[in-house]
This record gives sequence, structure tokens and C-alpha cells, in this order.
Amino acid sequence: MARITVEDCLREENNRFALVQLAAKRTKQILNGSKLLIDESKGNKSVVNSLREIAAGLVRMKTEEDIQKERELALQKREAELALAAEKAEAEAHDAALSNGGSVTIVQSPAAAMGDSSDDSEEKEAQASPISTGPAEVIVEEPAESQDEEVKSEE
Repeated sequence: MARITVEDCLREENNRFALVQLAAKRTKQILNGSKLLIDESKGNKSVVNSLREIAAGLVRMKTEEDIQKERELALQKREAELALAAEKAEAEAHDAALSNGGSVTIVQSPAAAMGDSSDDSEEKEAQASPISTGPAEVIVEEPAESQDEEVKSEE
């Protein structure tokens, strides 16, 4: 019975050596508790079950395209996590500043606002107005002390 399964598998995976590697890896996964992708009511051993899954086209080797897609998805996921973490940190800084009675101003860094970092940065810094796009720095401004407290501290 297993010989027929091997011949069926060769229709899905042309290389016998790759078939052996694939079957061995899937068999180890099944032995470690992975769920079967086919009906196990026949009571076959894990090797036969893995070969049957391969013959049914349910298990295959990863191609370069699969690996590239996984990398791209992982990169997109990481970028989304970083963006979410940055937004959360910005919101926490904003909330912390407001709870302390201060105010928060979010401004774009001068070099990023102008698009380059030439020697005229002081002129450009004076011309730059706060905007909300691009790399941002959070500036927390503490509330000014009242004049009565300043007078008491001078005396």
C-alpha cells in the first residue's frame, strides 16, 4: 500500500530526494502532535499518513516565492507594529504632559521639514512652522509658575 502512495507522491513532487525530505519532515511534525490533514480513520502509521497528505497535494515544499512572500509579510507586520508603538508612545507622552498641567507641541525636526541638512539650517529653522507630517519630536512644556510664587522665592 505504501508503494502506491509513493508513486502517487511522485506525481506531486518529481524529485525523489525532495520527496524523502518532505515526507520525513511531515512525519516528524505528525509525531510531535501536528493535526492530520487527511482522514485518519484507517489507522495508518504517521509515515503513511504524511505520504498520503503529499499525494493529495496538501503538503509541499516551500518555493522561493513562498519564502519571499513570508519575508514581505513579516516585514509589513514589523512595520505596522513599530508604527503602532510610535503612536502609542506619542499618545502616552501627550497624556502625561496634559495630566501634569503642561502643554504638548509636536513639531517636525528642522532638517526633515526642509528636506535637507545644509549649513543654512538656522535660517530654515526660523522659517519652519510646526506641521504634523514626517519625523516628529515631542516637546513637553511645563506650566509657568505664577508671579506670586516667583516673588516669594526671591525674598
